[in-house]
Amino acid sequence: MRQRGVAVVVRHGKVLLVRDRGKHRFSLPGGAVKKGEPTVSAAARELYEELGLTATKVTRLRDRDFRGAVSIHKVCLVEANGEPHLRGQELDKFMWWDTKTPVPVYAHVRYIVRKMRE
Repeated sequence: MRQRGVAVVVRHGKVLLVRDRGKHRFSLPGGAVKKGEPTVSAAARELYEELGLTATKVTRLRDRDFRGAVSIHKVCLVEANGEPHLRGQELDKFMWWDTKTPVPVYAHVRYIVRKMRE
């Protein structure tokens, strides 16, 4: 099973979402945890690689992890400096989501966001 470091970035009550190029649904920023890499490092690295944000504080939230069919989404709450901008070819869009407006998101996003509110 693949392990993903997931970055939950919240600003002004909104959650940062990203969309992979060619996909319809949005997910949380993040990506594969490399062999021997701590989850918090993977989440921070992916956030920088995808959106140019520099993590200033990363808190691992094990009780919010989501086990999907393909990946285990390991959740980190991330405080980051800078404004997001698309880097590289992986993503085609990002947005700040108020969690109320209907947006097509993956099941792990719904689960993690719901757990964050508890």
